[in-house]
Amino acid sequence: MSSSYFLPVESHELAALRARFGPVPHKQVTMTVDSPFLDGDGQLLTTRNRRAEICYILHRGDPREAVLLHRKIYYPSSAWRLPTGGIERGESVLDTLAREIEEETSFQIEKGPNPVRIEAFLGVLSYEMFHRTEQRMHSFATWHFLVSAPPNAQPVSMDPDEHLDGWDWRSIDEMGAVADELEQITAQDSRWYHWGRYRALSHRFVERAIGG
Repeated sequence: MSSSYFLPVESHELAALRARFGPVPHKQVTMTVDSPFLDGDGQLLTTRNRRAEICYILHRGDPREAVLLHRKIYYPSSAWRLPTGGIERGESVLDTLAREIEEETSFQIEKGPNPVRIEAFLGVLSYEMFHRTEQRMHSFATWHFLVSAPPNAQPVSMDPDEHLDGWDWRSIDEMGAVADELEQITAQDSRWYHWGRYRALSHRFVERAIGG
């Protein structure tokens, strides 16, 4: 398999998604981080053969009214966030999207009792993260998709390894407040400071992409 599949953002894959869904932004972010982000339990974002991640923004009729957030059992209590899932090396972005949605919610794309539909590709955030302790750079990316579910669909996790602690619904207009909560997470537990800064970026990106 070509080593090009190890890149966080494949130019041909991005071009194909833009051709299908229309022009979307690809934004670059540079940040400095430190332990335990990227090297501690529950924060191993760039390991386990992950080249990038998908983020799905799932709603049941109008994203401006409510989109799905989740929290994991080992997070600080205020750490609600949009669901994401790692893209493994050699795995396509859309294959990952379908797999992660089904594992985390039991919903399937265009099939099953609660079929969901990919409404839009919102764009990509690429990161160059310099890790102080490791003294090296980590490259990663988040691919964002708007996904619609039936009006009364209720997510049920299919994978106990996801360690989900619960679901919440917030409007797009609240994504800025969610980002603020993630950035301020150090008030509860300083170990999650850099993770919270990182996670806040997608919420601000999505707020701009959908809310205008």
